[in-house]
Amino acid sequence: MSIDWLLELERALENGKDVFACPSIGRSSWQVSKSVEELRKVAQKAADMKKMSVNIVRLVPKQDATVGDLFLVPTGIEDTGPRGEPNIRWSTVETREAAEMMRDVKHGPCPFFAMQVEEVIDTTKSA
Repeated sequence: MSIDWLLELERALENGKDVFACPSIGRSSWQVSKSVEELRKVAQKAADMKKMSVNIVRLVPKQDATVGDLFLVPTGIEDTGPRGEPNIRWSTVETREAAEMMRDVKHGPCPFFAMQVEEVIDTTKSA
């Protein structure tokens, strides 16, 4: 289930693993990866489709958030997709309190993550 994937992600972050994310072209859709390089193409496509800059962020445990960090919150957790991929709708919020209230808890306590900007991807300039 997708909630299991979220719990594994939370454990990986707490154990010091590097995890990055960026918005993808779908509404409320984010791509999560262990490397920034894997996300650059997704982020570029999202920036071009949305016609605005897109951030690639480093996910960190919520307790390690610093002033100014945003939070990435799972607001809709569905069953996994046909290939076993997690099926999650995400939202970004500015405060930990808002994240606590918005997270999807239908499967029990649900983790959410602080985000720190790693890289900014601008729209492709057309000639």
